[in-house]
Amino acid sequence: MDDSRYDDRPEGSCVAHELLVVGAGTPALRQVAPVLRQAGCNVHRLERADVAVELLQGTRFDIVVAHHPFEGMALEEFVAAVRSEGSPCRDSGVLVLVDATAFDEVGPLLRHGVNRIVAADASCDKMLDAIADLLGTAPRHSLRAVVQLELWLAQGVRRQLTVTENLSATGMLVRGATEFPVGSHLHFELLVPGLAPPILGEVEVARHTDR
Repeated sequence: MDDSRYDDRPEGSCVAHELLVVGAGTPALRQVAPVLRQAGCNVHRLERADVAVELLQGTRFDIVVAHHPFEGMALEEFVAAVRSEGSPCRDSGVLVLVDATAFDEVGPLLRHGVNRIVAADASCDKMLDAIADLLGTAPRHSLRAVVQLELWLAQGVRRQLTVTENLSATGMLVRGATEFPVGSHLHFELLVPGLAPPILGEVEVARHTDR
Protein backbone atom coordinates (compact mmCIF):
# COMPACT_ATOMS: atom_id res chain seq x y z
CA MET A 1 0.00 0.00 0.00
CA ASP A 2 1.43 3.36 -1.05
CA ASP A 3 -0.62 5.36 1.43
CA SER A 4 1.06 6.44 4.63
CA ARG A 5 0.03 8.31 7.70
CA TYR A 6 2.64 10.37 9.40
CA ASP A 7 2.69 12.28 12.65
CA ASP A 8 4.75 15.48 12.42
CA ARG A 9 4.32 16.37 16.09
CA PRO A 10 7.56 17.21 17.92
CA GLU A 11 8.13 14.79 20.78
CA GLY A 12 6.72 16.10 24.04
CA SER A 13 4.74 18.92 22.42
CA CYS A 14 1.25 20.00 23.46
CA VAL A 15 -1.08 19.53 20.51
CA ALA A 16 -3.57 22.33 20.01
CA HIS A 17 -5.19 21.31 16.72
CA GLU A 18 -5.37 18.23 14.51
CA LEU A 19 -5.08 18.62 10.72
CA LEU A 20 -5.40 15.99 8.00
CA VAL A 21 -4.06 16.59 4.49
CA VAL A 22 -5.54 14.30 1.83
CA GLY A 23 -3.88 13.96 -1.57
CA ALA A 24 -0.58 15.09 -2.99
CA GLY A 25 1.35 17.81 -1.20
CA THR A 26 2.09 21.22 -2.72
CA PRO A 27 5.14 23.50 -2.32
CA ALA A 28 3.12 25.87 -0.13
CA LEU A 29 1.85 23.04 2.06
CA ARG A 30 5.39 21.77 2.53
CA GLN A 31 6.43 25.21 3.77
CA VAL A 32 3.31 25.74 5.86
CA ALA A 33 3.53 22.40 7.69
CA PRO A 34 6.64 23.31 9.75
CA VAL A 35 5.04 26.61 10.79
CA LEU A 36 1.90 24.78 11.91
CA ARG A 37 3.98 22.24 13.83
CA GLN A 38 5.93 24.99 15.58
CA ALA A 39 2.58 26.59 16.47
CA GLY A 40 1.53 23.37 18.22
CA CYS A 41 -0.52 21.73 15.46
CA ASN A 42 -0.38 18.03 14.65
CA VAL A 43 -0.33 17.39 10.89
CA HIS A 44 -1.18 14.05 9.26
CA ARG A 45 -1.30 13.15 5.57
CA LEU A 46 -2.86 10.39 3.47
CA GLU A 47 -2.60 10.03 -0.30
CA ARG A 48 -5.89 8.22 -0.99
CA ALA A 49 -9.32 9.64 -0.21
CA ASP A 50 -10.93 6.26 0.48
CA VAL A 51 -8.28 5.43 3.08
CA ALA A 52 -8.74 8.90 4.59
CA VAL A 53 -12.50 8.36 4.91
CA GLU A 54 -11.90 5.20 6.95
CA LEU A 55 -9.76 7.23 9.35
CA LEU A 56 -12.18 10.17 9.42
CA GLN A 57 -15.10 7.96 10.42
CA GLY A 58 -13.44 7.26 13.75
CA THR A 59 -11.09 10.19 14.35
CA ARG A 60 -11.84 13.88 14.69
CA PHE A 61 -9.71 16.48 12.92
CA ASP A 62 -10.16 20.23 13.30
CA ILE A 63 -9.39 20.81 9.63
CA VAL A 64 -9.37 18.51 6.61
CA VAL A 65 -7.30 19.82 3.68
CA ALA A 66 -8.18 18.03 0.44
CA HIS A 67 -5.98 18.46 -2.65
CA HIS A 68 -8.27 17.82 -5.61
CA PRO A 69 -8.07 15.65 -7.62
CA PHE A 70 -7.04 12.68 -5.48
CA GLU A 71 -7.25 8.91 -5.77
CA GLY A 72 -9.86 6.65 -4.21
CA MET A 73 -13.13 8.52 -4.77
CA ALA A 74 -14.68 11.64 -6.20
CA LEU A 75 -14.45 14.88 -4.21
CA GLU A 76 -18.26 15.05 -3.84
CA GLU A 77 -18.33 11.58 -2.25
CA PHE A 78 -15.45 12.47 0.03
CA VAL A 79 -17.11 15.67 1.28
CA ALA A 80 -20.41 13.81 1.78
CA ALA A 81 -18.62 11.21 3.91
CA VAL A 82 -16.92 13.88 6.03
CA ARG A 83 -20.27 15.64 6.60
CA SER A 84 -22.31 12.46 7.10
CA GLU A 85 -24.49 11.89 10.16
CA GLY A 86 -22.37 10.58 13.01
CA SER A 87 -19.06 11.60 11.45
CA PRO A 88 -16.69 13.05 14.09
CA CYS A 89 -15.65 15.61 11.45
CA ARG A 90 -19.20 16.70 10.60
CA ASP A 91 -18.50 20.24 11.86
CA SER A 92 -14.78 20.38 11.04
CA GLY A 93 -13.29 22.89 8.62
CA VAL A 94 -12.86 21.59 5.07
CA LEU A 95 -10.35 23.34 2.82
CA VAL A 96 -10.01 22.24 -0.81
CA LEU A 97 -6.92 22.98 -2.91
CA VAL A 98 -7.55 23.01 -6.66
CA ASP A 99 -5.85 23.92 -9.91
CA ALA A 100 -7.17 27.06 -11.56
CA THR A 101 -8.81 24.98 -14.30
CA ALA A 102 -10.90 23.07 -11.73
CA PHE A 103 -12.42 26.02 -9.85
CA ASP A 104 -15.69 25.80 -11.80
CA GLU A 105 -15.92 22.10 -11.02
CA VAL A 106 -15.36 22.50 -7.28
CA GLY A 107 -17.12 25.86 -6.83
CA PRO A 108 -20.64 24.41 -6.27
CA LEU A 109 -19.38 22.63 -3.13
CA LEU A 110 -18.49 25.92 -1.44
CA ARG A 111 -20.81 26.35 1.58
CA HIS A 112 -22.21 22.92 0.73
CA GLY A 113 -19.73 20.93 2.77
CA VAL A 114 -16.62 22.89 1.77
CA ASN A 115 -15.64 25.96 3.80
CA ARG A 116 -12.78 27.33 1.72
CA ILE A 117 -11.36 26.82 -1.77
CA VAL A 118 -7.75 27.90 -2.41
CA ALA A 119 -5.61 27.60 -5.53
CA ALA A 120 -3.15 24.71 -5.28
CA ASP A 121 -0.32 27.06 -6.27
CA ALA A 122 -1.31 29.73 -3.72
CA SER A 123 1.38 31.39 -1.62
CA CYS A 124 2.20 30.28 1.91
CA ASP A 125 0.55 33.44 3.25
CA LYS A 126 -2.77 32.65 1.56
CA MET A 127 -2.61 29.05 2.72
CA LEU A 128 -1.94 30.10 6.32
CA ASP A 129 -4.70 32.72 6.19
CA ALA A 130 -7.24 30.12 5.08
CA ILE A 131 -6.17 27.59 7.71
CA ALA A 132 -6.06 30.20 10.49
CA ASP A 133 -9.50 31.46 9.48
CA LEU A 134 -10.92 27.96 9.86
CA LEU A 135 -9.15 27.41 13.17
CA GLY A 136 -10.42 30.70 14.58
CA THR A 137 -8.00 32.24 17.05
CA ALA A 138 -4.62 30.73 16.33
CA PRO A 139 -2.78 29.32 19.37
CA ARG A 140 0.57 30.92 20.20
CA HIS A 141 3.52 28.91 21.44
CA SER A 142 6.88 30.03 22.75
CA LEU A 143 9.66 29.69 20.20
CA ARG A 144 13.09 31.26 19.99
CA ALA A 145 14.09 31.72 16.36
CA VAL A 146 16.02 34.34 14.41
CA VAL A 147 14.01 36.50 12.01
CA GLN A 148 15.52 38.97 9.55
CA LEU A 149 13.04 41.73 8.68
CA GLU A 150 13.43 43.90 5.58
CA LEU A 151 11.68 47.20 4.86
CA TRP A 152 12.06 48.26 1.23
CA LEU A 153 12.41 52.02 0.89
CA ALA A 154 13.15 54.34 -2.01
CA GLN A 155 16.57 54.96 -0.44
CA GLY A 156 17.32 51.23 -0.17
CA VAL A 157 16.58 48.24 2.03
CA ARG A 158 16.47 48.59 5.82
CA ARG A 159 17.26 45.32 7.58
CA GLN A 160 16.78 44.31 11.21
CA LEU A 161 17.65 41.05 12.96
CA THR A 162 15.07 40.06 15.57
CA VAL A 163 14.25 37.08 17.79
CA THR A 164 10.77 35.56 18.11
CA GLU A 165 9.01 35.48 21.49
CA ASN A 166 6.14 33.33 20.27
CA LEU A 167 4.66 32.04 17.04
CA SER A 168 1.24 31.10 15.70
CA ALA A 169 -0.17 30.12 12.32
CA THR A 170 -1.10 33.77 11.69
CA GLY A 171 1.69 35.82 13.21
CA MET A 172 4.65 36.17 15.52
CA LEU A 173 5.83 38.41 18.31
CA VAL A 174 9.44 39.49 17.79
CA ARG A 175 12.00 41.54 19.70
CA GLY A 176 14.65 43.74 18.13
CA ALA A 177 16.75 46.83 18.72
CA THR A 178 14.41 49.11 16.76
CA GLU A 179 10.71 49.22 15.89
CA PHE A 180 9.02 49.43 12.51
CA PRO A 181 5.89 51.62 12.37
CA VAL A 182 2.52 49.90 12.74
CA GLY A 183 1.17 49.16 9.27
CA SER A 184 4.62 48.63 7.74
CA HIS A 185 4.81 45.82 5.19
CA LEU A 186 7.99 43.81 5.66
CA HIS A 187 9.72 40.90 3.99
CA PHE A 188 10.93 38.28 6.46
CA GLU A 189 13.27 35.32 6.63
CA LEU A 190 12.50 32.96 9.52
CA LEU A 191 15.20 30.52 10.63
CA VAL A 192 13.33 27.74 12.47
CA PRO A 193 15.66 25.53 14.57
CA GLY A 194 16.20 22.21 12.84
CA LEU A 195 14.51 23.32 9.62
CA ALA A 196 16.22 24.23 6.35
CA PRO A 197 15.88 26.23 4.18
CA PRO A 198 14.50 29.31 5.99
CA ILE A 199 10.85 30.28 5.57
CA LEU A 200 10.34 33.41 3.46
CA GLY A 201 7.26 35.62 3.36
CA GLU A 202 5.71 39.03 3.91
CA VAL A 203 4.12 40.44 7.07
CA GLU A 204 2.40 43.58 8.27
CA VAL A 205 3.29 45.14 11.63
CA ALA A 206 0.04 44.90 13.61
CA ARG A 207 1.04 46.35 16.98
CA HIS A 208 3.84 47.12 19.42
CA THR A 209 4.09 45.69 22.93
CA ASP A 210 5.95 46.63 26.10
CA ARG A 211 6.04 43.02 27.24
